[in-house]
Formats: sequence, structure tokens, C-alpha cells
Amino acid sequence: MSSLFASLGLSERALQAQQFGLQITQKNIANANTPSYSRQRANLIPADPVTVGSSQLGTGVVVGPVESFRNRFLDYRITQEQQFKGEFSSKSSALDEVESFLNSSDSRGLDAALASFFNSFSSLANTPEDITLRQQVLVRAEELGQQFGRVYDKIQNLQMLQNRAVDDTVKEINFITSGVADLNARIAAAQALKSTDEPTLRDQRQELVDRLAGLVDFSYFETDTGMFTILTRRGSPLVESDQSHPMQTAFSANGRSLLVQLDGVDITPNIASGELGGTLQVRDTILAGYLKSLDDTAAALISEVNAQHALGSDYSGTQGGDFFIPFTQPVPGSNEGAAKSIVVAIADPKLIAAASLTGGPGSNLNAQALAGIRDRKLPALGSASLEQNYANFLFKVGADSRLATDGLNTQDAILLQLQNQRDTFSGVSLDEEAVNIIRYQKAYESTARFMQVVNGLTDEILRLVGT
Repeated sequence: MSSLFASLGLSERALQAQQFGLQITQKNIANANTPSYSRQRANLIPADPVTVGSSQLGTGVVVGPVESFRNRFLDYRITQEQQFKGEFSSKSSALDEVESFLNSSDSRGLDAALASFFNSFSSLANTPEDITLRQQVLVRAEELGQQFGRVYDKIQNLQMLQNRAVDDTVKEINFITSGVADLNARIAAAQALKSTDEPTLRDQRQELVDRLAGLVDFSYFETDTGMFTILTRRGSPLVESDQSHPMQTAFSANGRSLLVQLDGVDITPNIASGELGGTLQVRDTILAGYLKSLDDTAAALISEVNAQHALGSDYSGTQGGDFFIPFTQPVPGSNEGAAKSIVVAIADPKLIAAASLTGGPGSNLNAQALAGIRDRKLPALGSASLEQNYANFLFKVGADSRLATDGLNTQDAILLQLQNQRDTFSGVSLDEEAVNIIRYQKAYESTARFMQVVNGLTDEILRLVGT
């Protein structure tokens, strides 16, 4: 009689195990399209046997730990590649904007203004006494200064916008690291209790880590307690156990750049990739280089035009003075601000020194020389002419933009391949789950029939005993 009741207990555990397997299968199917979900499997293991006399009797089946299909190597590879994608994404976005207002096909662009300025001297050389042509030189010079200032302002404004992007990105990083720290604590507790919630919590944490990878470069590892430790590239902790270390932002001494700090230490130079790293590179290296190139070009233009203008004579035969207001370097060796300081120094078109010092009002030698500055190789520009130097600048912008776009496309392809590999390993196969449903269902039905037989035998024994 006792063995029949033991069989009923065995059947009960079997029904519960098959039912649990069906629940896991249902959960997999429900999350088949959830990006961060890794499929789970109910591990059914034999229950501990009992000893009866000299024999051991099986006690059926019990549910073991729920297994989550997750490949740690693929997860780590994806986070590493996400960091590069974030870097190229932020670069591509900013450089696309630079290209949009440097479009060389625009007849009102800086390259067109530079050409028009020197062409106006060529036209004046044909009729040096023509007041209208002289006035046209001044107009073209003013337009050139405006175009230099317009381009410079746009790049500088874009550079300042990167500060806002830095602040927003740091806030998002802090939000994610706080979430990872919270999930660390919950995962450690679930692991200690062998809770079936652990795989779901791990999926949620991995999703946050993938998001974090797109924002900043880091490395991470898992401790024995199941917690992630996340470190910056130089080893400073962002997450330790159930504690996160938030980043802070503060302006630099000159008030122009927003710096990133961690535990009071400036880590801005150590951030290499992710959206934050890309934004910092755009602000501090790429756009800063563009501004320097414009300043160097403008400083060379002011210096050469003024020097050549002083070698000629104006309409009245007086030696020419400064054509542009001279630029003074803020510190030795720096041309910062030159592109915004191009201002014509004369208002009267008769003061344009189109003639040579020995020529009369009809002389055009100095006007020709001023027009020739366009093609003059200038040591200040690395032996490039003004037009060549600006063409090199445009080429550099285009090359940087293409490099960022190509890098972004490459990372998209790499991540797609890695994601497909992870989906193959961790994703839900509806065909497989359909087979599991049938398998668990058939096992459940068989167990139910076994229970019916045991129940019938029990009733029969009770009837016989009662009689």
C-alpha cells in the first residue's frame, strides 16, 4: 500500500516537472522577438533515491537549475565592437554637418569668395584707374572676411555643441551604470537562492551593458557572486559589486571645454571610443584642427596682402598702407582668431595701391602682383598657396567624413555578423519549442495515465481491505 502512495508522489513530481517545462517553453515562445532575451531550458534531473532494505528505489524527477543559453565570448565581442560603432557614429554625424556648410559647389562659399577676391585684382589690373573696379575690390574683400567668419563661427558653434553632447552622454552613462549595479545585487541574491529569475535578470543586465558599450569604452568581468565589475580603459571602476561610480562634468580653466571626471580625477584624455570618445575627438582634435587651418590661412592672407599692398602706390601716387587691419598673434606662434579678424583697413577705393611705387595712376604692376598672391607658395602654409591650402582643408574634411562613414558601415556589418551568431546560439527557435511542447505534453499525459492506474489499484486494495 505504501508503495502505491509513493507512486502517487512520484507521479505528482513528474506532473509538476512537465508542467514547469511547458512554462519555460511558453516563456521562450513569448520572448521569441525580444532582442535581449536568451532562450532558457528546464533541466529535469532524477530525484534522490530512497533506500528500502538493501535496495534503492527511484523517486522520480525534479526540476534542476534553469539553464540560459548565453555565450560570454560573443557578448564581450559585441560590447567591444559597439564601442567602436558609437565612436564612428558620433564622428559621422558631426562631420556630415561640417560638410553640409562647406559644400564647394556653393557659389557663395569661402572658396568662391577667395577666388572672387583675387579675380577682382585681376580685373582692376586691366583698368587700374576705374573707380568702380576699385570699389569692387573692397566689396570682394569684405565678402571674403564675412565668409571666413561665417565658416569659422559655424565650426566653432558645432564645437560648443559637443559640450552639450558630452553632458547628455555622461548623464546616460550614469543612469546605465546605476542600473547595472542594482541588477548586480539582484543577480547575486538570485544566484544564492538558485532562483529561476536569475536568467531574466542576466538578460536585463546584458542589455544595459550593450547600451553602455555604445557610449563609452570599458572592460568588464564577472565575479564568483555573479556580479559584473566594469572598468574604464585605465582601470578606474564604473561599477563595483552593487555600487556604481558616477561620472561628473566640469568646465576647463578657460571655460570652453567640458571635462569628464571620475571620483574627482580628470579622465577626459583616457576616453578613446564609444559616443563619448567620438564626441571628445570631434571637439578637441578634429574641429580644433579645422579652426587652426582656417586661422593659419587667414593669417597668411592678411600678412601677404598687406606686405604686397605696401609695395605699391595708390591713385594719388602715395605709397600703399595696410589693406587689411593687421592681425596680432594672441601668443607667439598661435594664429587663433585670425579667421574672424579679416577687416578691410581702407574705405576709399582710391587708396588701393594698384600701381607700382614708380608708376603713375595708370600703372597696374602692383594689382597684378596682388592677384598673383593666389598662386604664390607661402612658407607659412607649408609652401602651399592660399587656394591650395584651402583645397587641402576641404579635402581633409571630406576624407575625415568618409573615414567616419566607412568605419560606421564596417562596424554595422561586424555587429550584424556577431549578432547573428549570438541569435543562433541564444535565440529562440519556434520549431524547437514546438517539439518541446509535444514532448512535455506527451510526458504529462503518460504520467496522468500512470496516476489513473495507481489510483485504480489503490481503490481496489481499499475495497478488498474493506470487505
